[in-house]
Amino acid sequence: MIFRMSHLACTFRLAIILVALAAINGGAAQAQINTEQVMNIGRNALYFEDYILSIQYFNQVIQQKPYLPEPYFYRAVAKISLDDFSGAETDASKCIEINPFIKDAYRVRAVARHNTRNYEEAVGDYKTCLLMRPDDPDIMLNMAMCELALKNYNTADSCLTWCLERDSTSERACLGMAQLCLDRQDSIGALNYVSRCISSHKNNSQAYLARCEIYANHLKDYSKALEDIDEAIKLEPSNVGYYINRSYLRYQINDIRGTMADLDYAIALDPNNVTAHYNRALLRSEVGDYNRSVEDYDFVLEHDPDNYPAFYNRTMILINTGYYQQGITGLNAMLDKDNDDFVALYQRAMLYIETHQYQLALRDLNAILAKYPKYESGYMLRAQIKQRLGDKRGYEKDLETAVAVMKAKGVHYSSFNPVDKERERSDEIHQKRAQQHFDKQEQEAQRQREMKEGSLEESIEEVQKRFSQLLVVDVNNELKPEVSLDSDGLYDEKAGHRRYRNKTRGYVQDDNVDVLPQSVFSLSYYSYDNKLNGRTHFMKEMTQVNELHVLTSALTLVCGAPSLTEYEARSRFNSVDYFNGLIATTDVRAIDYFGRAMDFFLLKNVDAAISDADRAIDANTDFALAYFLRFNARMVKLELDEASEFSPTDKEGQAMLARRAREVALNDMATDLRKVITLSPRNTYAYYNLAYVQAMMGDNEGAIASYSRAIDLKPDLGEAYFNRALVYLQLGDKEKGTADLSKAGELGILPSYNILKRMSR
Repeated sequence: MIFRMSHLACTFRLAIILVALAAINGGAAQAQINTEQVMNIGRNALYFEDYILSIQYFNQVIQQKPYLPEPYFYRAVAKISLDDFSGAETDASKCIEINPFIKDAYRVRAVARHNTRNYEEAVGDYKTCLLMRPDDPDIMLNMAMCELALKNYNTADSCLTWCLERDSTSERACLGMAQLCLDRQDSIGALNYVSRCISSHKNNSQAYLARCEIYANHLKDYSKALEDIDEAIKLEPSNVGYYINRSYLRYQINDIRGTMADLDYAIALDPNNVTAHYNRALLRSEVGDYNRSVEDYDFVLEHDPDNYPAFYNRTMILINTGYYQQGITGLNAMLDKDNDDFVALYQRAMLYIETHQYQLALRDLNAILAKYPKYESGYMLRAQIKQRLGDKRGYEKDLETAVAVMKAKGVHYSSFNPVDKERERSDEIHQKRAQQHFDKQEQEAQRQREMKEGSLEESIEEVQKRFSQLLVVDVNNELKPEVSLDSDGLYDEKAGHRRYRNKTRGYVQDDNVDVLPQSVFSLSYYSYDNKLNGRTHFMKEMTQVNELHVLTSALTLVCGAPSLTEYEARSRFNSVDYFNGLIATTDVRAIDYFGRAMDFFLLKNVDAAISDADRAIDANTDFALAYFLRFNARMVKLELDEASEFSPTDKEGQAMLARRAREVALNDMATDLRKVITLSPRNTYAYYNLAYVQAMMGDNEGAIASYSRAIDLKPDLGEAYFNRALVYLQLGDKEKGTADLSKAGELGILPSYNILKRMSR
C-alpha cells in the first residue's frame, strides 16, 4: 500500500477518551451486591484495556438494571476505545438521557461525534463540557480541531490562543496553531509555531516531522528537512516510514548512496513493505541495476497485482534488457486493459518481429497501418514479413505502396514514425492509469487510518503525475491532543499511544517525560512472542503442572497484565463453571483451587483469585506456582485500589492510611516471591518480579541485586536489563544505566533507544 507525506493542515487525530475507574457521582444507587461486583470487575477490565471483556460485564449489568446510567457510560468508553464510534455515541446518549448531570458522558459523546466527522454536534457537546469545566484546555483544543475541520478559522484561532495564553509551551496548542497557519497559507507562521513547540519539547518526534514536512513540501529546503527527520529517527529508530521519507529527501539532494541505504534499512526492518521495495526498484533502475530492480518489482506485484506503475516499469526493463518474450507478456496485459495504447501496440509488433513470430507481427502491423495509412516504413516492414512468410504478391504490393507514399510526400527515404505522434497520448494513458492506481491506494490507506486510529480526514497533496519519482510514506504525522476525563491521571496520551501512569512505580524522568519499567511477569493461558527476538518464557514448575493435564488450558508466562479476547473470556467463564462443579462434588485438591484462581485472575476478579490462591496454599504449602499467582493477583489489586482512590476530606490522615496499606501490600507480595525463591532457588522470574517490588518499595540496592540475579540465571532477559538501567539512572549511575539500556535494546526492548537519546542530550 502506497502512502505519502501528509499535509500538516489536516493532521489532527482525536485522542481516544480515557476514563478514570471511579464511580460517577449522581448516578442511581446500586442495590444489589452482585451488580456492584460485576460493575467493579468490568471497570477493572476497562482499566487494563480488556475492552471486549469489559463490554461483556457491562452488558450483564444493563440486562439486569437498564435504568442505571453508569454501565452505558463505561460501555461507551470501551466502544470508543475499539473505534466503535457510533455505538459509543448511542451509549453516551443513553447515559445522558437517564442522567443529564454526568458531565463526562458529554465528553465521550463529543469525541465519538468528532471521530465520525459530525463536527457541529461535537462542538455542541464540547460547549456543554466547557460550561461544566470552563478552564479545561483539552476540551478547548478538541473544539478547536472541530472548528478547523469546519473551516471556522477565526473561532479556531480564538480557542488555540486561549490555550496558549494559559500555557505558552503547550505542544498540542502550538502544533494546532501551525495547522491553522498552513490552512491560511502561512507556512512561515506554521514554521515558527512548530519550532516553538520543539524548543520546549525536544523529544516530540511528531513536531520534528511536522517541521520536516513544512521545510520539504512548502519551503523546498530539503537540507533542513533532513535535519528534522534525523531527529525523529533518533527518537523512534524502529519507524520504517521515517527511513522511507528520509530516502525521498536524500534523493531530492542527489544523495543516491544515502537514498539506497535508507531503503535497504527500511526493508530490513519490514521485509514486506511494498513502498520501500517499489522505491528501491525505481532507484536500482536509475543506477542501471536492472536485474535486482526487476526482483523488487516482482515483489511489489506479488503483494499488489494491480500496481500499474510497477507493472509498466518492469515491462520496459525486460524489453530494454533483452527479455523479449516476458516483455511481450507485459505488453499483452497492457493492451488487454487499454487497446488504444498505440505505443504498446507498436512495441509489441517490433518484438514479434525480433522473436520471429511473424503472423502475430503481421496482425499488429495491419492495425498500425489501418490507423496510419501513410506510414511508409510500416509498409516496408510488412513487406519484409510477407516475404519471409512466402507471400510474394503481398510483398511486392507493400513495397509499391511504400514507394508511392514517399513519392507523394516528395521524399526519398522514410521520415515519418507515428510513435512520435502517439508518444504524448500514450504517456497520458500510462499517467492516467498510474493516477487511478495511486488514488485507489490513497483512498484505501485513508480508510485504514480512519478505521484503526480514528483519524480525521486529511487533505492530501496531488498524487505525483510522473510515477518515476520516488514515493514517500505517510508516517502518521498527526497532532494528538489529550482528552483526559475528571480522572486520577491513570492514562496518558504522550508519545501518541496509551500508557499507564502509576505514581507507585519507579520511573526515570527526563524533559518531563515519564519512563516506565517493563511490567512484572504474570501467569496466563495465552502467550505472545517478542516479535523482535522471538523469545517466550518458561518456568520449570509451570511445565510440571502442564504435564499433569489437570488444568483446562496450558500455563504460560507473559510480561504484563494478560488480556483476553471475547472467545478467550467465554472459555474462562466456562472453566470457572467446570472447577465450581469439581470443587462441589469431589475431594478438593490444591490444583483445583489453583485452576479456578487462574480463571478469576484472567477475568480480573482479583479478590476471588487471591481467595482461591490462599486455599491452594493451605492445601499444599509447597505449591510454588500458587504463591506466584497470588503475587500476580495482589499486584493487580494494588493497582486497582490506588486507581480508585478519591480525594478525601481528611487528606493527611487518609494519605497516611493509604501509605500504610501500600506498604503492607508490597510486603505481602515480596513475601510471596521470597517463598517462591525458597522453593525454587533458580526461578528467574521470581527474582525479576521481586526486584520490581523492591523498586516500588524504594529499595534500589535490593532491586539491583535481584535484577542482577535474574540476569545471571537468564542472560538474554532484556526486560531485566531495561528495568535495572532505570534504577541505575535513578541513582545517578549513567555509565551503568546506559550500558544496560544498550543491552536491553539489543535484546529487543525498543524503548531503550528512546531513553538513550534523551540521556545523551
